[in-house]
Amino acid sequence: MPAPIRASEAEMIRAARDLLERDGLDGVTMSAVAAALNIRPPSLYKKVRDRTGLVALIGDAVATDVLTALDAIATESLAPRDALAGYARAYRAVAADSPRAISLLFTHPAGTTGPIRELLDRLLAAVARATAGDPLPIARNLTAWLFGFCSLEQAGAFRSGGNVDEAFEWGLANVLP
Repeated sequence: MPAPIRASEAEMIRAARDLLERDGLDGVTMSAVAAALNIRPPSLYKKVRDRTGLVALIGDAVATDVLTALDAIATESLAPRDALAGYARAYRAVAADSPRAISLLFTHPAGTTGPIRELLDRLLAAVARATAGDPLPIARNLTAWLFGFCSLEQAGAFRSGGNVDEAFEWGLANVLP
């Protein structure tokens, strides 16, 4: 009879996310996650196939965090442009809590399913409601600006003074369709 697994999938993902935020992506290894959970590495393979699968689970978890933040603002009841602004603010809030994990939203291959695909689909649908044109270029532009702004913010790169929240809102107003 196999030994019982003493760590849940949620605990495994939390430990992996903590390692990612502390040590970067290179610090997320099966051995490091097992050590954080006080289990042996082979026990992790009962929950996830390999490190790539583990990193994908972290990406799904951060996408779920953004989706949860979006659900909290009920974007469907807002004007289309306001809904897009809500998406941006939700992403920024999650990026502040998980600055390294948030980048995993952009590392999954085409054909991704699960929470990341749901997040992308919801963003495209929101952009489509806000514009008469092709939503894909607009979604790409918004995503690139948002990722760049949040990455710079989390790196502490805005040292020129001024209010970063105001700068975010100004940029958002100018990037939205």
